[in-house]
Amino acid sequence: MQHCLILGGGLSGKAAERLAVSLGFSAAVLSDSPGLDADAAVAPADLVVTSPGVKPLTSPLWQAAMRRAARGECEFLSELEFGFRHWPGRVFAVTGTNGKTTTTELTAALLSAAGVDARPAGNIGYPLSDLAADLREGKLSAEALPVVEVSSFQLERCDTFAPYAAALLNLESDHIDRYAGGFGEYAAVKRRIFDRVAPENRVYGLSMDSPSPRRVTLCGEALMVDGDEVLIDLGDTALSAPHNRENLAAAVELCLRVLPAEAVLSPEFRLAVRTFHPGRHRLEAVHEAAGVRFVNDSKATNPASTVAALRSTPGMVVLLLGGLDKGMDFSPIAPFADRIRFAVLYGECRSKIAAALPPSVPTADCGMDFALAVGTAREHARRGDTVLLSPACASMDMFRDYKERGDRFTEYVRNGAEP
Repeated sequence: MQHCLILGGGLSGKAAERLAVSLGFSAAVLSDSPGLDADAAVAPADLVVTSPGVKPLTSPLWQAAMRRAARGECEFLSELEFGFRHWPGRVFAVTGTNGKTTTTELTAALLSAAGVDARPAGNIGYPLSDLAADLREGKLSAEALPVVEVSSFQLERCDTFAPYAAALLNLESDHIDRYAGGFGEYAAVKRRIFDRVAPENRVYGLSMDSPSPRRVTLCGEALMVDGDEVLIDLGDTALSAPHNRENLAAAVELCLRVLPAEAVLSPEFRLAVRTFHPGRHRLEAVHEAAGVRFVNDSKATNPASTVAALRSTPGMVVLLLGGLDKGMDFSPIAPFADRIRFAVLYGECRSKIAAALPPSVPTADCGMDFALAVGTAREHARRGDTVLLSPACASMDMFRDYKERGDRFTEYVRNGAEP
């Protein structure tokens, strides 16, 4: 019996283990730990599958697997690649620095409205390996169409991943701590999503140059299909903010790769666009008191996301910023200084953010005390302001994930956290 070693647990690791067992492998999940002999741990494996959270630059297990694979002693795959190899049908893929989750959910919802058995998957929370295991267990048809949210981490150990159609939404500073080559290497990894996609099925976000003509365009507030057909007035949707227009345009472009234009222009499809609402933790209004709005944008884990939130939020903002330092450039926030009444800084990289803000922005350093940060933000807000949690950073210095951070913010503002 062949042995499969999975690096890192979590959802992806458990999904890879499940698929490996269904394929007849013996399987084990292992994470880096002090004193572990990584070379010895990897030595028995015929196949090594890595979870996206395992960092190549700092993981001894990842590096040991890489050395062994380079010698031809085992295969070394990402969980995404592993799942794809055992999915016999078509796959859609979505990547980019920002907007991946919304675009993935939206594409799946729109395809479903048109009668396609579309399944949101990947980095969104249901790994492709789980879908492949569902198929093997008879729980899913091969006619299903996974719409896979893909991170750069998942693309790192892919060599056959070939989506039928794919979207690259945008490229901004993020995860620079993971790549020795900085932003250039990060961008190159992201672009791998198109390596095995036919040119006519490569979709680029509206903020990027597209080598081929777009079928979906904007004309004022109207979303147009094929130049002269109005799909919908964006004012009739929950997707009128600039970043969500990009997400919607990309989702409709993807749908047009498997649907005829008349299906996209149908009443059912239009209704699905009109009624779609982005998920939680994305510019989510969670409370209002004394004329102050409180908005949870905890999913803003890089500066570009925070810039998008500032562009979408009217009036003056009391901004909560901070979290895990991923080696990112926070200077894009500075041009919005005249919109920031007060900046509340917390978490690991609060000093780095403070240095990137102009002196005209008053700040408070709340250390690692998130309750203090939320209470301080409330204290500095005036009637008509928005208290905006849009941290520009990952959450794992203080929280399990961005969802826990957003839930804590919501709890504090509703229950009256005080400084």
